[in-house]
Amino acid sequence: MSKEISSDYVFPLEKVQMHNWLLLAVMTLAGWLLYSAAAAQGIFIGGVLSCGSFELLKKDLTRLMNGPLKLVKGHFFIKYYARFSLLAVVLFCIIKYGSFNLGGLLVGLSTVVVSIGITVAAESKKIFFNLKEAS
Repeated sequence: MSKEISSDYVFPLEKVQMHNWLLLAVMTLAGWLLYSAAAAQGIFIGGVLSCGSFELLKKDLTRLMNGPLKLVKGHFFIKYYARFSLLAVVLFCIIKYGSFNLGGLLVGLSTVVVSIGITVAAESKKIFFNLKEAS
């Protein structure tokens, strides 16, 4: 039997989204219990910004992949850089005028990265064991 991954495999973005919000809740609660309310507030704000940006990016990427590529590619990049610039301005204002834990904000901003890592590890494990069974 062939040891290949099916070409119709689709990465489960819905799992990443679920992990984003679940991890944000757990990290915010842990920050509040283990550190302070200011740390928890920073984690929550950073996580909401990160998860919200991921949600919008997922929507735009889905639209890009389902439509004619040449027509929507330019529009996608314009929206991507506009969202990135807006996020940078929001973060600047939050850091300059906010009164909460900056370390908590950085932890919250890492929510999506950690969620993607968890999902990739789980999917890799699943694929590895499926390939092992097929051999």
